[in-house]
Amino acid sequence: MSEDLSMGNIPAKILLVDDDARSLMAMEALLFGPGRTIVTANSGPEALRQVLRHDFAVILLDVRMPRVDGFEAAELIRQREQSRYVPIIFLSAVDKLDEDVFRGLASGAVDYLFKPVVPEVLQSKVSVFVELYRMRERAKRQAVRQGEERFRLLVDSIKDYSILLLGPDGTVKSWNPGTRLIEGYEADEVIGRHVSCFYTAEDIQRGVPEAELELAASVGQQEDEGWRVRKDGSRFWSDVVLTALKDETGRLNGFARVSRDLTERKAAEERLRTLASELEQRVVVRTQELLHSQGRLRDLATELTLTEQRERRRLAGELHDYLAQLLVLIRMKIGQACSHLKEGNPRNLLMDADRAIIDSLNYTRSLVAELAPPALQEFGLIEGFAWLKDQMQNHGLIVTLKVNVQSVSLPDDRALLIFQSTRELLFNVLKHAGTTEADLSIDSNGEGELAVAVSDKGGGFHLDQLSGETGGRKRFGLFSVRERTEAMGGRLVIETALRQGTTVTLFFPYRPVDSPVSTPASRRQRMRDESDQTRPSVDPALDGANRSSQGGLEFPQGHALRVILADDHAMVRQGLRTMLDSYEDIAVVGEASNGEEAIEMVRVLGPDVVVMDVNMAKMDGIEATRRIKHQWPSTLIVGLSVSTPSQVESLLLEAGASCYVSKEAAADQLYGAIVEAVKREPAQYHAAKIETLSPVREQFD
Repeated sequence: MSEDLSMGNIPAKILLVDDDARSLMAMEALLFGPGRTIVTANSGPEALRQVLRHDFAVILLDVRMPRVDGFEAAELIRQREQSRYVPIIFLSAVDKLDEDVFRGLASGAVDYLFKPVVPEVLQSKVSVFVELYRMRERAKRQAVRQGEERFRLLVDSIKDYSILLLGPDGTVKSWNPGTRLIEGYEADEVIGRHVSCFYTAEDIQRGVPEAELELAASVGQQEDEGWRVRKDGSRFWSDVVLTALKDETGRLNGFARVSRDLTERKAAEERLRTLASELEQRVVVRTQELLHSQGRLRDLATELTLTEQRERRRLAGELHDYLAQLLVLIRMKIGQACSHLKEGNPRNLLMDADRAIIDSLNYTRSLVAELAPPALQEFGLIEGFAWLKDQMQNHGLIVTLKVNVQSVSLPDDRALLIFQSTRELLFNVLKHAGTTEADLSIDSNGEGELAVAVSDKGGGFHLDQLSGETGGRKRFGLFSVRERTEAMGGRLVIETALRQGTTVTLFFPYRPVDSPVSTPASRRQRMRDESDQTRPSVDPALDGANRSSQGGLEFPQGHALRVILADDHAMVRQGLRTMLDSYEDIAVVGEASNGEEAIEMVRVLGPDVVVMDVNMAKMDGIEATRRIKHQWPSTLIVGLSVSTPSQVESLLLEAGASCYVSKEAAADQLYGAIVEAVKREPAQYHAAKIETLSPVREQFD
């Protein structure tokens, strides 16, 4: 028995319960150690059988198991007297479901951990309960041994106890050698004295000795631990048992007093309490460190998502700025070549190549849209959702968009994360809900939060399914969205019911401002409003006469129409120039690589028409168009872009452009668009210009 009572040799059994064999193996390897016996069970019934066979220091119990789940198994374990107080730690793969945590703790669990469990945390918590088990076992075994030793000491007159017989009034009648060792009295020094000589002055003043004698006489036995006093006045912590000695008639003959010195045990208990407090503090510190690490990991995950989106934007830019422009240039060249060829095999081959180029352009546009939706980048979150609605229909999901806010002003990174999370939720509906319809709404809840909700009327699900094997992908998707949302200080709320559908709502902190400036859409709207307020009205009757002073050119009949090409791709400009130079009534007088250069060239050269690319560096074509039309209203603007979203065309026309032409159709439509724009000018200006376009007069009349 002596080796079992040593500090580290009391064996401790740990029960691991999980229906996942890999989890059992991993935890068994993690928790195995000297003096520990690991017992495993793969189900609730098997766990109950093991509890009947063994005494455990701690039980680690998986929550989600077939037949008998962790909660039911815990309740059955608690009903058994021998296992009622065994510590139970629940393990769950479900992330922070408050109702499950509450149910687990209410069932008597000492802790509730979420998978994947941090190894250090699990080892630390299990070690604490193993150590507490060993201390309890040590105390029980010591009590048994002490009981046995009491009997033997009483019989053999051992000296480890002070054993005194007292009279009914509490005076000492007999003595044993243990009294000398424990309390310092010889027989002649204590016999005849009142038992109060062993108590402190404070206890004597409060009448404790008399009260304990009365209690022992009343109930038969009284035991107390407390400070006592030796002959030399020193204090020690003592356990004292007073037993009333009565005859057959019940008359009190006296008392047996057995006392032992527990000073060392008291000190050990104090050290144990200190150790437990230190361990608890270490657990708190470690928990804080883990929470800090979790926050850092969440920030890292968010940064990785943003990095991914930035890389998507870069790739989309490469595709748009280089590949798409080259394909457009090739189409222009093919168009020019076809104009010099008669019907026949060479022309047919070129036309086949042109159709292949058109397919390539369409595919490139779809790649650009998938990588970085232009609507989101150019016009903000609401327009991005409108694009997403149309995009999901291509995947087979009909989305009804409900916008209950006038505008949303968000930093680009936040708008991007919200957009990405919403798209993942819609794809979740498509994959798991069993329906082809969904609602997407964006609203402000009046509590400083922006609410984005994705709803469906599909099959719904039990939230418990998120912890099952079949809910793995759904669980990971929702986990990713939840982490992304919480990293922005928001929250995710799921409402679902079987056969009634599901609503997932994302709440984000949001403080709308009166003058939003953080999104392209809001910025352009504000500048459009300012431009509308300050733009001078032009009398159509005077427009042609005033054109020269306002930057246009009034030229006599027979002269060419002066055109400036504004595009940030030199090869595209060269292709456009080559194409327009083939017309005698068109004169390209300048080329600009961005919006600012285009404005300066209009000021210096006074062209009649500016062919304006929409997407350019420094200043885009929409803003350049707005400024040119503000200063030189009679200068015609023909918009040009590889992209063809309706928002681009709408904003360009609102800025003052006469028309919009897709770059891929420029070879066939640009010249005609210029002619049509000139024909739509006021009568005086039209009369002066249209005569120079005689080669195409009949085509457009």
